Amino acid sequence: MNVRSVLLARGALGVLFALYLLAAPASAQLQHLLGRNGVYGLVDGIIGLLLAFALNRYPPARWLFALVLADALMRVVVGVVLFAYPNLEARIVGAVAFFGTLITVCIALGIVGLVFVLMNRGASPEGPRSGATPAAIASACTLAFGVALMFGFSTVDGRRMLVGIFALALGLTFLVTGLRLKRP
Repeated sequence: MNVRSVLLARGALGVLFALYLLAAPASAQLQHLLGRNGVYGLVDGIIGLLLAFALNRYPPARWLFALVLADALMRVVVGVVLFAYPNLEARIVGAVAFFGTLITVCIALGIVGLVFVLMNRGASPEGPRSGATPAAIASACTLAFGVALMFGFSTVDGRRMLVGIFALALGLTFLVTGLRLKRP
């Protein structure tokens, strides 16, 4: 697969999942939504892995391989955990451990991503680099997601809206990037 098609697929998945979450009634069952978040996280993580390997074969964006790979692996792990334990929030210790780890990883990945993009966005000996703006947006969204989880959104509906907004922002970023990318 090429970078453009993977970006479009990942963007479409994010937008569709966001619309599903944002349209879900406020009384939607917690287990149902967490299970769906797990499926989304797992599928998005797998598409993210495809994106990482597509970027590795695309010289202008090869520099983003490690960042995209780390993000994709985190999404796969989160997806597997949420899919395997859809009633995670009913277990207090498990929920605290999961959300504490998720918050820490999101904040760290967001900060590392922003610093990495800002330091490496210029030209390299290999030639011009591309993808800095979408990578910075994705890193900022990941950081904002972790901070928002830490400081608020303690209700199920609040977290549902937060995940929906996060998926929508990333989905639109990937869609626009994929549409703007010339066919390699």
